[in-house]
Amino acid sequence: MRILLILCATLTLSSATALAEKRDSFGDASLAALGSFTPAERQLLGPYLARGPVVLTEFRNRKSDLPAIVYMARVAAPAPTVAEVIGNPGGYPKFMKALDSIKVTSTRQHMVSYDWSWRISIFTLHGQNVLTKFATNGDPQRGYRFDVRSTGGDLGKGRMMWRVYPDGRGRSLLILSSRIDMRDANYITRQLASGGNSVNRTINITLASVMLLETKAEAERRSGTFVGKPAAPKPLYRPDVDMLALGKLLRRGDLVMMDLEGETLHQVTVVGRSGARTEPLRRVMTDPEEFGTSLVHGSRAKVTDRDGNRTRFKWGIPLPLVGVGGEMMLRTSRSVVSVDGISGSFSEGRWRFDTRRFPGGEAGVIGWAKFDPADSAKLVRRLIDDDPTFSHGLATAMQVMVVRSLRSRVRHVRRTANAAKMPKQRRKP
Repeated sequence: MRILLILCATLTLSSATALAEKRDSFGDASLAALGSFTPAERQLLGPYLARGPVVLTEFRNRKSDLPAIVYMARVAAPAPTVAEVIGNPGGYPKFMKALDSIKVTSTRQHMVSYDWSWRISIFTLHGQNVLTKFATNGDPQRGYRFDVRSTGGDLGKGRMMWRVYPDGRGRSLLILSSRIDMRDANYITRQLASGGNSVNRTINITLASVMLLETKAEAERRSGTFVGKPAAPKPLYRPDVDMLALGKLLRRGDLVMMDLEGETLHQVTVVGRSGARTEPLRRVMTDPEEFGTSLVHGSRAKVTDRDGNRTRFKWGIPLPLVGVGGEMMLRTSRSVVSVDGISGSFSEGRWRFDTRRFPGGEAGVIGWAKFDPADSAKLVRRLIDDDPTFSHGLATAMQVMVVRSLRSRVRHVRRTANAAKMPKQRRKP
């Protein structure tokens, strides 16, 4: 399975710099409940869906130490057509490039059991899933629902929930909620998962992106509305996002918005709450060494030149095969913080950040970026191999991790400052 190699090579580019989230007691990921978007939330996110899919990456809660990914997109195909694509697992390999084969092992009423196989150059991954179709009770306006449980295999246990809702004539809303727990899988995937929840989250985002985008494309091909040609690139622009209206939803997790046209991803926007006030957040955002540490997991940044509001710095990750590095320029203004690649990896990357104050004083952060995950190590470029769904999923995951790591750095700085203020305890004689 090519996607696993991609994840191995790019987790160093997308994981948060927070301390690894330790494993606690957890429930069975194939049984735990999965969140979705309420009708009010779907209406709230409607204007953003006009540009492309949206992704909610939930925070950890008391019920599950592995938060879910909730992915939603508008599909230019009727809901029954989308449901037909999802409800036939035997046809997945025809449009999901990562799957080598699926063998349906049993069909019983509304349940389909199947074995899947993903092949890498030197080994093959296997697994078993069970898909359950829920009836609409004769009312298609209620939408379609499909529950997919992973009962075992090389990617561990997990659960996905597909929901399809009519959205006007010839259109539908497609929602995929996903939670995959790799901590009890085979040796390779356990090693990946040992990095904590941030690694699991990255893998969940990428897998969900591939499945949802390729399912969307297949449904649109069947409806004759699919646009597969690359679109002319747009310049990076500040998105119009009502963060105050999204404030309640952002208490559940960080929200990513994709500007996707055909197979072209113009840019990725992420919004989230920081858990801190504006001043400490902006201090981290405008410090290139702090920002460099937050931008990429394991990275180190060193300032090479300062000139007013412009700071040039070098950064790098000295790892075998996927070692990356280069130069970037950080510019500050009264509002927007800009980071532009100059040379090396992500030389064409452009990141922009700003803050917004929520009622009560908490700062929210909005980031919008334009970059190509393949603009890094040769191994990553080779593995992505111009597959847009893989590239889009990795770009989404990386943008989430930038904001999460900024939040973690702010908390780390605050804890360090508080510890320094505390009087030292006297040693007992």
